Amino acid sequence: MVIQKKSFGKSPDGQAATIWVIENSQGAQLGLTDWGATTAFYHLPDGGGRTVNVLLGYPDASGFTNARGYQGATCGRFANRIALGRFHLEGHDYELACNNEPNHLHGGDWGLNRRIWQAEPYTEGNRSGVVFTTTSPDGEEGYPGTLQVRADYALDEEGSIFMDFQAQTNKATPVNLTNHAYWNLAGTGTILNHQVKFHASRYLPVDDTAIPTGEQASVEGGPFDFRQAKSIGQDIQSAPGGGYDHCIIIDGEAGELRPAVEVFEPQSGRRMILKTDRPGVQFYSGNFLDGNPFEKHAGFCLEPEDFPDAPNQPSFPSTILQPGERYHHRSIWEFPQD
Repeated sequence: MVIQKKSFGKSPDGQAATIWVIENSQGAQLGLTDWGATTAFYHLPDGGGRTVNVLLGYPDASGFTNARGYQGATCGRFANRIALGRFHLEGHDYELACNNEPNHLHGGDWGLNRRIWQAEPYTEGNRSGVVFTTTSPDGEEGYPGTLQVRADYALDEEGSIFMDFQAQTNKATPVNLTNHAYWNLAGTGTILNHQVKFHASRYLPVDDTAIPTGEQASVEGGPFDFRQAKSIGQDIQSAPGGGYDHCIIIDGEAGELRPAVEVFEPQSGRRMILKTDRPGVQFYSGNFLDGNPFEKHAGFCLEPEDFPDAPNQPSFPSTILQPGERYHHRSIWEFPQD
């Protein structure tokens, strides 16, 4: 494994951004930058040795700082949406930024994706990566408690990408961390022909502002039924709003690492398997990409996470982290070759 450290432009406040390029013996290259603890690119060979970047991204930090789509970023403190930017916790009402009107999204106006993290590269066995750390102070973006956050991204010799989040707090606070990578296993065109299989029999229906209704509905027979592999485009027009942006409930025990999603791109032959210990995966089909610079459906997101709006929905698994507890989220992306 080889790790190269390079300059990656500057943040909006003039801080120097850095990228670490990790390469394995198979020619796969993973780019990790301290701006937003972001997965900037992944150059992945196919079975014939042809290598393309399978992540939507930009050549330096300035692209990511101006991006509206959270490409590759670590999102939090609370990834996804909180209804009306409000929640009640331990006798107090909290107000958050409504940066996705009328709701709060991905940590607010200045979430974890919009800062330079501390970074420490490492090699351990057949895996190399970068450990990113940051502190979100008490009251930042309206959240209670000082939150210490650690994001560990790594590449191994088989081409698997490992993601491990940890967090601790000094006050009770909601936490839900994820990575917002946009994938396109062909490296070009749209993702509508990608074949997807979810290990999931239920999903979370949403209202017209993308907030879960509280129902955990069966996928059977509808556009969310990916229990047998089908193309993203097959039933996309039948999904509410003509696209996917929903939390899919992964079968099995939350907290246990288990297969969640399998993807196959027929043109290149590339395959991807996502394993996670989270209860859900937000499936987003790039509906709001607008050609600046990525066209509609140029990438899809699989965001392993806890349920959206969980602080306001008692029937959902709790996302409240207490002092003395440790939040821990582990996910792995594998890329098997035939």
